[in-house]
Amino acid sequence: MPRRATLTYSSEDAPHLGGDELHVYYCRYSGKHAMTTECDLLTAPRRRADSSRVLDLEAYTTKLYMSEGGSKLIRRANGNVEKQHRLFVGKLPVAYSAEGNNRYLYVLEGALTSYAKDEQLRQDGGTPVPPCITGLEAGVTQVSLEIDDRTDRPSLIKISADYVRIGITQAISHSDANEEILEFMRSMVGVRLGQLTLVRGESTRHKLLMVTGTSPAEVFQKLEASQAGPRNSRGEGSTGPWQTMFPALEAYNARSFRSIIGLPGSCHGRPGKELLFEHCRAVP
Repeated sequence: MPRRATLTYSSEDAPHLGGDELHVYYCRYSGKHAMTTECDLLTAPRRRADSSRVLDLEAYTTKLYMSEGGSKLIRRANGNVEKQHRLFVGKLPVAYSAEGNNRYLYVLEGALTSYAKDEQLRQDGGTPVPPCITGLEAGVTQVSLEIDDRTDRPSLIKISADYVRIGITQAISHSDANEEILEFMRSMVGVRLGQLTLVRGESTRHKLLMVTGTSPAEVFQKLEASQAGPRNSRGEGSTGPWQTMFPALEAYNARSFRSIIGLPGSCHGRPGKELLFEHCRAVP
C-alpha cells in the first residue's frame, strides 16, 4: 500500500505574491478618479505614434472610471487611417483603444496623474508628495522645475503635480541664471551646494534638480514649509528663511553679493551666503 500524507496550508504560510500593489490615477486637469490598476504607468512602454502609455489589460487588472467618448479617425504619418474609440473623464479625453485590438489601452500623454487634488484624500493631515518630486536610485531625489525669469526677487511661486515653479531675477539665458537657481533651491531645501545638480529639461524654462542625500518626502516638506511662509503682494511664496535677516539682499548670486557689499572679484565661485556671513563677521 502506498503511503499517504496530508499537507495543510494556511494564509500565514503562503508565500507573498508580488504584483498586488494598486495604482490610482486621476485626471490631471479635473482631479476626478480615472482608473485603478496594477500597472505603474511610469514604467509602461510608450507608443511610438503619439507617445501615449500602453496598458496591457490582459496582463494587469484594471478598473476604469471613464465614459465612452465615441470614435475618431486618425491619419498617421505613414498614411494609414486608424479608428480610435475614445474614453473620457467628464468632457476630457484621457485614453483610447484601437479598433480590432481591445487588449491594449493607450493613455494619452499628460492626461493622468497619481497626485490627488481632493482634500479628502490627504493622509495623516499632510499632502502626498506630488509626481514632480520623485526618488531615483542611490538616494537621489529629482525635482522638476519651471522657471519664471526677470522677477523682482527669487521666490517659490507654486508647487503643482507637474512642476515646482520658481522665480529668478536673472534672464533665463543669462550665464548666472543656473547659479541663482542653485543658490535659491539650496536655501529652500536646506542642503549643501555640493548636494545639488542642475540638468537640462524639456525646454529652456524647465530644468531638473537632482538632490542627493534626501528623500522626496523631506524635499517636499521643506518646500511646502517655505511656501507656507510670508507671501508677497502677488501671492508668491517665501524667498528663503535666511532672507528675512537681510531683506535688502534679494538677488543673491555671487556676482550680486560682490557688487552690493564690496567684496573683491577674487571671491568668484564661492557660495553667496557664505561670503555674506564672513563679511558681516568682519564688520565691527
